[in-house]
Amino acid sequence: MQEFRTALAGRMTATILASALALGPLQAQELPTDQQLQTAFGSVYNHLGLMEYCMGKGFATAVDVANTRKSVVATIAGMTVTPAAFAQQAVGRRGDIVGPQVIGLIDSSNPARPEEVREGQTMSLADNARAQKSSERTLCRQMAEQASAVAEAASSAASDQ
Repeated sequence: MQEFRTALAGRMTATILASALALGPLQAQELPTDQQLQTAFGSVYNHLGLMEYCMGKGFATAVDVANTRKSVVATIAGMTVTPAAFAQQAVGRRGDIVGPQVIGLIDSSNPARPEEVREGQTMSLADNARAQKSSERTLCRQMAEQASAVAEAASSAASDQ
């Protein structure tokens, strides 16, 4: 079971970071621009705000928010974050997703990709849940499980060193 959770955490970490960064088609030698990094950081802070929104609705706990905050800290890892990126947290607290982000589970059988909110788009969590034929509660639970898996993987990696 632990191997499964570790593998799941690794996949979730990769998915979260890939969707949060959404750096576009970069070649291996290219580094992300400051704008691309700030967009990614804004998505990460928006995700934290969404988890706080979920807690306010009773769909998540303080531990879920703390795990999400750990993911934020790991993602930004001492880098400079602009006020505009920080402001995305307040947008998330209102229940609004700011793209680029993937909220919910990726459903490769649905070409409409309702779980993906593209860069420049904003959508309420409630509308996103309806588009996925789901509920805010379910999406909040999925985000909380992802954050928990990332926090557990980070903790496990730290203890292995």
